[in-house]
Amino acid sequence: MDTEDQLKDRRRLERYIISESLIKVMNNTKWEKLRTLMLEETERKPVWRVRCLRDKREVEPQWDGDWYYHLPEYKYIEWLEIYPINKEHRGNVLPDKVTDKTEYYISLLKSNCIPFSIEGESLRVWGYQWPNQEIEFV
Repeated sequence: MDTEDQLKDRRRLERYIISESLIKVMNNTKWEKLRTLMLEETERKPVWRVRCLRDKREVEPQWDGDWYYHLPEYKYIEWLEIYPINKEHRGNVLPDKVTDKTEYYISLLKSNCIPFSIEGESLRVWGYQWPNQEIEFV
């Protein structure tokens, strides 16, 4: 059961989505599928960062590796980026060991019909699309 403040926040968010004419790209089922897929990745679990609707930060969000506890409620997510490249520090003399799993994650997202775009080295899963925003979905 939601509290009164949670209900007010939900209504505020719904009004915001309507006033900004946002287009919902992901639903809870797809978000949960993405989360489950990433939790199953015991050896290749990628880091992620998220931008939420109404987020006023000018700086890029920080990367996080916890797919279990740290994700915000799906309804707030504007986009979530997955960084599929793992850099393992091997000391001061040896170069970092780089493992690029980009192609693996692209095929994983495609095979599960999760809409995403490629943004630099990251894979961006879109929760909402702004009007007149052109996204090249893969």
